[in-house]
Amino acid sequence: MLVKISTKGYEKTFDLNNNKKIILNEKGEEKYYTVRLLYYLLKSQYNIPRLYGYLKGEPIESWKENYEKYFIQLLKSDLEISSTYFKASFEIEQESVSLSGKIDNLNISVKLNIKEKPENISQGIQGNFQVDSFYFSKLEKIKPYIIPSSRAGLLYAFSKFLVYQYEGAPGIPKAFGIAAEFINSMLLPQGFNDTINGHKIWVNTEDNYVYVDDSILYNATSDLLSLLALKIYLTRGSEKELIIIEDPEAHLDEEERNLVKKWLNDSKSRIVIATNESDW
Repeated sequence: MLVKISTKGYEKTFDLNNNKKIILNEKGEEKYYTVRLLYYLLKSQYNIPRLYGYLKGEPIESWKENYEKYFIQLLKSDLEISSTYFKASFEIEQESVSLSGKIDNLNISVKLNIKEKPENISQGIQGNFQVDSFYFSKLEKIKPYIIPSSRAGLLYAFSKFLVYQYEGAPGIPKAFGIAAEFINSMLLPQGFNDTINGHKIWVNTEDNYVYVDDSILYNATSDLLSLLALKIYLTRGSEKELIIIEDPEAHLDEEERNLVKKWLNDSKSRIVIATNESDW
């Protein structure tokens, strides 16, 4: 999959098939803007449902129109709820289709180009299912995650929401934007236990708080919180996931950075890094 994003005079193409790790270390803020848009684009694509039940008329053209409709709905919903705005153009190139579009705040337009078509399509619902199965079998749907530069501060602020709750909605509202995307994807299970830099990180099931040794998480140092987020995402990721990391060096000394580099090299996930440093 190739994703090309153009915004604010900055243009970047992400080859997500042939590059396990992509680093953006150019000067300026545009790289952070770009990787956040990449996150929302991939999230919208990942969440598009199977479409055979929505097809009316000629199945290929109807599938194309429904794909465009659901992509816009999903992307607009995320951006509107979180009050997150972009002004950019993009292209997503895949084997059987390519998607191009423009975003200007909440004004979003997309066009899906069909590159190949299934043959011998049946009539009725069977034909709809054939068309939908043909394209979905060829679509690469990558699940994205994002670790923002402000991760330590977010863990301080939202530490009480980090443990998965069996009753009620876990995490924090989507209106918190990137903070919600980060916290809600990092939720820790009951019984979680790990060690980082000689410190025990664990979930106390009596009060549903995360502890560092004998103290609640928000008493931990910034470097330990940053390491916790990076380790959780990098060590439990899969080949079908993309982890976007802003400033992996934040709060870390040289020894801790070397530890993160090991996690990066060992991670099964694809990685995109936005940083002002060159040694990643």
